[in-house]
Amino acid sequence: MRPRDVTRAGGRSYIASVSPTPSAPPAPPAVTAPPATATRPWLTVLLIGLGALLVPLLLRPMNHAVLGDVRSLGYLPSLEIRRSHKPFRQIDVDDLRVGNPAWVFIGDSMLGTRIDPVRLGQISTTGSEFVAFLYHAATGPAWWYLAFKNQLVVSGVKPRMTFIFFRDTNLTDTMFRLEGQYGVALDEVATASEPELDKLVAAHRKGGWYRVHRAVNNAYELDLATSWMEPAIRRWWVRWKDPRPGAIQHFEWNVDNLFSVDAIRYDVGADLAQSDVADVPDFRRDLPTSVLPLILDLSKRHGLPVCFVRVQRRPVGNRPPEQFPELQRYVADLKSWLEGNGACFHDDTGDPEMTLDLYEDGDHVGDRRRYTEIFRKRLDPLFRPLDQARTP
Repeated sequence: MRPRDVTRAGGRSYIASVSPTPSAPPAPPAVTAPPATATRPWLTVLLIGLGALLVPLLLRPMNHAVLGDVRSLGYLPSLEIRRSHKPFRQIDVDDLRVGNPAWVFIGDSMLGTRIDPVRLGQISTTGSEFVAFLYHAATGPAWWYLAFKNQLVVSGVKPRMTFIFFRDTNLTDTMFRLEGQYGVALDEVATASEPELDKLVAAHRKGGWYRVHRAVNNAYELDLATSWMEPAIRRWWVRWKDPRPGAIQHFEWNVDNLFSVDAIRYDVGADLAQSDVADVPDFRRDLPTSVLPLILDLSKRHGLPVCFVRVQRRPVGNRPPEQFPELQRYVADLKSWLEGNGACFHDDTGDPEMTLDLYEDGDHVGDRRRYTEIFRKRLDPLFRPLDQARTP
């Protein structure tokens, strides 16, 4: 409050106190309507979610437009992979019939880098026996079983012994090298339907994540879309970079060779052989879902004796790698079961002649001739003349 001089009309004046006039309150800030997305964020999330679910459904009509009739799930429907398949290798069956080998070897690069079939034939019995290989690098027990069933058994030949080479627990790991780039090799030894092997695959295909994957793949046909999209994109890129005739074929040939399993890195072919079974080795747990009972059933029914050869992994300081108690128990149970079912078992592990200088990269052997001579000596009874042969 402050005094103020007030003069009336009659000339008198007096002092009066006057309260100040209160100032007007500040105007509130202008309110603008928020965008619709800010008021309903859940709507945006819902639309994105619906788009993520529904847009991939376009793959189904695209697959039919590009491929026409949708490919079947193939000889292993439990894998649920729709793709084109390589033809069966009938030539291997024909070669077996022509050669009528005394010994047949089945396996992957652990066999291919160890046994020299020519040298083995030279140092066995008469020195001129034919030794046959059913071999493919980077394969697993599913391939070995199908090669035994669909090539050796079908050929009708009766070798004195069939050897199957393996590492550690691979023999009872049915899914080992059965999927991805490895699984394509299976085409060459598979028939149109492999129900026994498919039952084993189905037994492995359990668990919540598998059911989710299966539902998503069935809904969107993702594997089918990948089978044509991936090569189409690759060919488009090659045409754009190099339009010359033959450039696509040259590029794909180079890719196949550059990224083959044994060429990715000097020692990766061997390193990739670690088992797909993540937990502790357990032979009795893994036996029911392995191909072993199938192989031995065929062996008995067709009179084809089998010897399973466990190769020694790369030595450490000229000593075999450490054998953990669980692995020792696994190998002991494997040996007991095989021999109890009429098969032969041989283990290279701990052989004093298999020193580090015998090896090349990883578990691959560099001196095939030397290994073959050691192998022939260790399993001498199987390579003697028949009138001198005895069980090893």
